[in-house]
Amino acid sequence: MNFPTNLPRTKKLNIKKNLRLGKKIRLNGLDMFIRENKDISSYKPGVIISKKISNKAVVRNKYKRIIREVFRLDFKDLTSKEIVFVVNKKILDFDFNRTRKELSFARKRITK
Repeated sequence: MNFPTNLPRTKKLNIKKNLRLGKKIRLNGLDMFIRENKDISSYKPGVIISKKISNKAVVRNKYKRIIREVFRLDFKDLTSKEIVFVVNKKILDFDFNRTRKELSFARKRITK
């Protein structure tokens, strides 16, 4: 359930740039910002969950882990794209399978 440790993490500067310049895809429970980057082959996605979603770090970390795991399983062949997920309150009603289903809709929109 873990990413390989050799993949680069999304840096704060890259996240801000992606939020400004990336293409936005709106889903139930989260928004995706996608930007082309030819300098990378694969990387870990950025996940932003604010304290407004839940004051408990346990809950915020749970959804970060779920999103990263779905990304690891389903978005393997997306190369040269930086993706940042911004989560909203609706995600608290989702489990792993529902989150995976929502992200599969986004995957279809990306690969068109």
